Amino acid sequence: MKSPTKLRAGIIGLALTFYLLLQLLAQFPEFVEQYYSNGLYPFLTLWMSNFSGQFYFSVTEFTLWGIILFGIPFVIHRIRKKRMHITRLLLNLMTMIAVIYVWFYLFWGINYFRQPLKAKLNLENVQLPMDAFDSTFVDIIKQCNNLNLTYSIDDVNEINAEIDSSYDAILEKLQLKNIPGFKGLKSFVVNWLLNKTTTSGWFSPLFHEVHYNTDLLIFELPFGIAHEKAHQMGYTSEAEANFLAYLVCTNSGDRLCQYSGYFNVLRHFFATIKDDSSKKEYFKASLNSGVKFNLNEVRERWESHQGWISRLSRRGYDLYLKSNNVKEGVANYSLVVDYIVRFNEQKELKFGWK
Repeated sequence: MKSPTKLRAGIIGLALTFYLLLQLLAQFPEFVEQYYSNGLYPFLTLWMSNFSGQFYFSVTEFTLWGIILFGIPFVIHRIRKKRMHITRLLLNLMTMIAVIYVWFYLFWGINYFRQPLKAKLNLENVQLPMDAFDSTFVDIIKQCNNLNLTYSIDDVNEINAEIDSSYDAILEKLQLKNIPGFKGLKSFVVNWLLNKTTTSGWFSPLFHEVHYNTDLLIFELPFGIAHEKAHQMGYTSEAEANFLAYLVCTNSGDRLCQYSGYFNVLRHFFATIKDDSSKKEYFKASLNSGVKFNLNEVRERWESHQGWISRLSRRGYDLYLKSNNVKEGVANYSLVVDYIVRFNEQKELKFGWK
């Protein structure tokens, strides 16, 4: 066996060993929380985000386009010229997958096995009154009606700075570790794919870059940015990222951010009662015309991008989440409702929040 072949086989073997280690770590969430999420991970994301932050463009997008435009054609050319045997091609492909697999989990993915945020905040044992959901929903609608069309800032960099400032305050109040690193935002040169996959933003675990969809409406931006920053901090659950984004936005000193926080959880509350048409119509009737207009704006924009790409993306992401300790799959997004209702029931008693 030639040396390069031995190296590739060794890398594949290492990835298999790493897979077994991950299965073991999944059984010890407290260990992962202490030694990885709050131990090793902050140093990894500090280093990786500061590295990618040196470039004004998305290193992730640059890498992906490099593979698509040069890597794939090069391999095809080599095969057609019979300079690369199919066995060697498969071995190279398996090696590349093994490297990406280890990189992904080592630099971020192990966070999937950390202690749930609901347990850390002691939200699991909260006793909920019968009207807890309804009263919380009414309050969110009231806040949306009051804040609609009262925006004070409209620049993405100002929004980003406000989100970072609010994160500092919220994490301190919740006694959660504030993860260091480059806090800047990036966007894709080719934004088309984010739209076609109906994606508001994306945190790249490969280079720890926070991307936002440049076609988002202004009142969608703060929540979308805060959500992706939660992923950057190591919160892999979509419900947890939504919950932190909600707290960060609604407790911001800026009215646009506040509106974004309340507005963006509306659809998750409506999704919870989608089978109760009378209750759904009752709550819809409570919305003012401005909020209804915003809801229609968002719905029409996303519907314009629906197609086979969005369906394939949703199905693929659903399977991805389920294979990574998120048993609900994409339905996990709407579990933010349970977080919000439980938190509201004890925020004053436990956290001293009004």
